[in-house]
Amino acid sequence: MALRAALRSKCVVSGLLSSSSRHACVSPVLRAQQRNNSTSSKIKVDFDQSSGVAVMHMQSPPVNSLSLEFLTELCINVEKLEMDKSCRGLIITSNQPKVFSAGLDIMEMYGKSPERCGEFWKAVQEMWLKLYGSNLVTIAAISGSSPAGGCLMSMTCDYRIMADNPRYSIGLNETQLGIVAPFWFKDTMVNTVGHRTTELALELGMLYSPAEALKIGLVDQLVPEDQVLTTATQIMTKWLAIPEHARQITKSMMRKPTIDKLTANREADINNFVSFITKDSIQKSLRMYLEMLKKRKA
Repeated sequence: MALRAALRSKCVVSGLLSSSSRHACVSPVLRAQQRNNSTSSKIKVDFDQSSGVAVMHMQSPPVNSLSLEFLTELCINVEKLEMDKSCRGLIITSNQPKVFSAGLDIMEMYGKSPERCGEFWKAVQEMWLKLYGSNLVTIAAISGSSPAGGCLMSMTCDYRIMADNPRYSIGLNETQLGIVAPFWFKDTMVNTVGHRTTELALELGMLYSPAEALKIGLVDQLVPEDQVLTTATQIMTKWLAIPEHARQITKSMMRKPTIDKLTANREADINNFVSFITKDSIQKSLRMYLEMLKKRKA
């Protein structure tokens, strides 16, 4: 079974934009278009129909933080591309200098109601489900640092190309902020770099330089900073040369067990996140981190 069919058979797309929409499996794209037909501002998509390749530019200054609004736009655009039969490949990159994505927007987790936190976490799940389960060939063109949720987004892709600049870093560093990467973050990293490397990385909240990330398999290729996107385009050509049906079935075979694990435990995962993130001790850790950021800026 192809990935798209496997995902939609359980109506996993129904929860992104409304916490009370379980009664019907309505596409987030259609719901969003009914409410708002304006052009997305945080995501820009360039689609070349002749090649079948779309380039998604994240452009939410200053660091492409994954807010609820940002995640909603991203998911809508991915679904539009999935529905377009002429689209076969997706390159994800950043228009912001020195950063791919700084990860989850802390302001979505600090001082928010449990209901809002739950809505936000559904959107994070939806982003992962759409990208990790996409039938498209997906390539991350990582032109800057990519910690935490940015690293997760990178790992959903079939191939990762990163700028060879020692000032940049990538990894799941949640424990450094006093929070814990959920099981599906962990499973994605285990699938990418192996169990022991993941265990060390998650417990220590490690951020890797591009060279270190290449060594452990967190990224697949390093290139000069000004060649990240052009290299991604060249690599995409090789991937699209593979018979599509065979590639999609193989991708499903590799990823479906991990996807099924989240879809079977999605509500429990949301409840666990909300219970954890709203604890006084965790809110205190987030507040201290925000104060540290303010001091750095000052």
